[in-house]
Amino acid sequence: MGDILIVDDSRVNVGVLGAILRERGHAIRIAADGPAALEAVRQAVPELVLLDIRLPGMDGYEVCRRLRADPRARDVPVIFVSSLEEGADKLQAFECGGSDYMLKPFQAAEVVARVDNQLKLHRLQREMARQTADLERANRTLQALSYLDPLTGLPSRRHFEEALEQEWRRAHRQQAALSVLLADVDHFSAFAEAYGQESGDDCLRRVAVEFSGGLRRGGDLAARFGGDEFAALLPATEGEGGRVVAQDVAQRVLALRVPHRVSPLQIVSLSLGLATTFPARTDSSSAQPLLDAARSALQRARAEGGNRIVAAG
Repeated sequence: MGDILIVDDSRVNVGVLGAILRERGHAIRIAADGPAALEAVRQAVPELVLLDIRLPGMDGYEVCRRLRADPRARDVPVIFVSSLEEGADKLQAFECGGSDYMLKPFQAAEVVARVDNQLKLHRLQREMARQTADLERANRTLQALSYLDPLTGLPSRRHFEEALEQEWRRAHRQQAALSVLLADVDHFSAFAEAYGQESGDDCLRRVAVEFSGGLRRGGDLAARFGGDEFAALLPATEGEGGRVVAQDVAQRVLALRVPHRVSPLQIVSLSLGLATTFPARTDSSSAQPLLDAARSALQRARAEGGNRIVAAG
């Protein structure tokens, strides 16, 4: 059943309460004053406290306030058990953190009902807190997973687009250049059809390694943009620097020499579109035009036969 701490300096009250609760299967602990009660809670937090108001030295109100200040015991229900009938006494009991108030002399049925009710509420609250914590952990896990591409392990498109907007604002403040590089695996649909989905996935994983490997600075970001498309964010990089990165990436993928009999080269290659701008010199408040320019350059690279780099504007 429940682990209950009875705080009362009257042996008669303790004896009666203990007998009623033990008969219901509860485990009982006893403290005769406030310091003893706080020490008992420090050693093992109970599920419920039955607390007399009139105690030697520290009264029940102060005991309750200290329990509520203890992170381990702040949620433990406290039922005041007192002969004080005045409304002000009851109000003070609830103001200092009491959960319920029971008058002496008490009836066994009332004790059982109030104790059972508080234990049920406490356990329900703990279960709800546990479920909430589990849900929050699950949501954090899902959020983290949404920022990673499960096939390649690279950052996802969502991660890339959020990072792009952050870098856009940073480049605007610092009046620095910003480049975006988009890449497609040439004739990838034909590759997957010819070699199968498993080989297609393996090809994308290998390309992802080389694509990200071509980005040598710590602030650069490589991502899988979707399907067979990859993206690179190149902060503080002007057009010529972006072209160097694009050439390095293209050569690294060619060096894989992944067979591709549907491609004119007979090996896997990339089409790349590069766009560069100075955010401080543009009218746009977002990086979308820069991304659109890189996409247009990529489309031109594909239209011109692939295995090439096209720079926007």
